[in-house]
Amino acid sequence: MSEDSSPVDQGDTERTKAQARRVAIRVLNRFAQSTKSMHAVLRDFLREEHPETDLFMMVQALTMSTVRYLNTIDFVISRSRPPIVAKELPGLERSALRLAVYEGRWLRTPLNVLESTYLENYEHLRPALSRAVSAPLNRLTARLSEEERLGVLYSHPTFLVSTLIEHLPRDEVVDLLRADLEPRTYYVRPNLLRFNAVEMVASLLEQGIDTVPDPDVEGLFRVVQGADKIVRSSLFKEGKILIQDKASVLTVRALDPKPGETVWDACAAPGMKTQAIWEMMGREGRLVASDIHEGRLRAAVERAASLGYSDVCWIRTDASTAPVREADKILIDAPCTSTGILRSRPSFKWRLNKRVLMGIMSIQHKILDGIVSAYAGRHGVRILYATCSLLPHEGESQIDSLLSSHSIKLLDVPIKGASPGYSGFECSDKVRRFFPHRHDTSGFFIALFEIV
Repeated sequence: MSEDSSPVDQGDTERTKAQARRVAIRVLNRFAQSTKSMHAVLRDFLREEHPETDLFMMVQALTMSTVRYLNTIDFVISRSRPPIVAKELPGLERSALRLAVYEGRWLRTPLNVLESTYLENYEHLRPALSRAVSAPLNRLTARLSEEERLGVLYSHPTFLVSTLIEHLPRDEVVDLLRADLEPRTYYVRPNLLRFNAVEMVASLLEQGIDTVPDPDVEGLFRVVQGADKIVRSSLFKEGKILIQDKASVLTVRALDPKPGETVWDACAAPGMKTQAIWEMMGREGRLVASDIHEGRLRAAVERAASLGYSDVCWIRTDASTAPVREADKILIDAPCTSTGILRSRPSFKWRLNKRVLMGIMSIQHKILDGIVSAYAGRHGVRILYATCSLLPHEGESQIDSLLSSHSIKLLDVPIKGASPGYSGFECSDKVRRFFPHRHDTSGFFIALFEIV
């Protein structure tokens, strides 16, 4: 027992753990029954039930981690004797078993603890749990295809693994899949509309949050200790500091908005890049931020007011209609599959299929074609297209299609250290990519071009 803890403290912790497991079953079941992301389901739970912070953090850790390893969990469950198909179990039973397998395999929680909590009402599942926790994964996956095997071993959908293998060496694909299973790296920056970096670093350190300057991006800091305290800090709540991935910050730096220009952020919600653009413009010029989704736009406007950039012009519109016709620079941070942010949003990978991908690609093409067509003849207008996606369908393929149908000139993306695009495309040498395993960022695709 720790010198700083008492039997009462430990008893309280164990009771909270037991409660967290019971609540996690309900929350995970709600995710399975909805089309929402796990993050959104947890947000609903927090808003509706107002749990204590410690309880919420435990529930979040259990459910997010179980979803992170979901197909691996279901695979080992399916190898029980007799076989069990997790998706065919009643909802609460399925969720209880999945959570128990996660804790047993990845957290090494003793079997008797799992049986007495998760499976207290489902004793018939105890043999399946025992086998799933101890199942020899390498041997069980030996007869699968390479893509299927990697998908099960590293908890990714086969479709995504197959696509990555087509464009990266096999060993690097494994490194990428492994990186996706690790906790994200947090980056913070001061909201320069209200604060400065020197004050930020000192204030964070006082609250137990240690940071180091990023070597590539001035004003950006990597969190090395205390990341879980950031959103609870007064600085974050007051809008003085912002959490933003390094690749996202570099996207705005590559657009290079300047004071006095007219800039259009075409798919702006939730507004983090909008804020970064307005900072770089020094609040001089005109910045128009638009989004098609009313709820997302409303939230972005509220966030802008709380962060000090309500002087931006916000409009609800379909970006493909190009309602802003006088921009000098345009950011198209297009809707995408979000396969580049699976470290923080692991449930996105289980909502992805070819039908979803084709639908998103159609939207991306419509936005690109609509805006570039509207600006035809506006020589020198610069457009930056970005997605937080690992898939070439949403990056290189979209830009090659644009090159074949419009008068544009690809420009060098002014970002040091980024990787070139996937090989085999006309745009490969000009566009840039970020990867979790190479750059310790979200996965991002960036293309910069101008109208000619």
